[in-house]
Amino acid sequence: MTLSRRRWQLLSEEVVYQDRWVRVVLAEVRLPTGRRYTYTALHRVPGAAVVALNERGELLIQEEYRYPLDAVVYQMPGGLVEPGESPLAAARRELLEETGYEADEWSPLGTVEDNPGLLRGTTTLFLARRLRPADTPTPDPDEFVTHRWRSPEWLRRHIVAGKVQDRVVLAAYAFLTARGLWEEMP
Repeated sequence: MTLSRRRWQLLSEEVVYQDRWVRVVLAEVRLPTGRRYTYTALHRVPGAAVVALNERGELLIQEEYRYPLDAVVYQMPGGLVEPGESPLAAARRELLEETGYEADEWSPLGTVEDNPGLLRGTTTLFLARRLRPADTPTPDPDEFVTHRWRSPEWLRRHIVAGKVQDRVVLAAYAFLTARGLWEEMP
């Protein structure tokens, strides 16, 4: 077995910060070489995101300012899974809260590890079709989100140009491409 496949031995862990979204852990580990190492890791509650498609095959893309980047980013509706909530229930809730839409057809697309070198946290993506307006969006008061329907070609061009960098949008594009779902769209 190669060194990269051997597990590290956990010697101790200390939670140095925690809130309802994230926990920062310092782990004292023994590497496969025998050397001791202090590893900093973030543990985040799971997330859920929605690839919302309208009857024309367009995707609902959000634009939102993100403080850590000091930039407006392209993203998809989604958020964190509440305690006791399934990822699908969270995706349905987030779509309604952020956009005012509900969907009659839901399909799982896949789950991504958000940044496994630093973070323990997954995001599960769902494809939502047969959308219908249901309510006025009720986003969190600290979110300032705009929505636009974008074609798959718009998304592809913006990914190639480096204008879309959000991991959920990139994963959604990869899942849709790998499953051949672009060909099914009108």
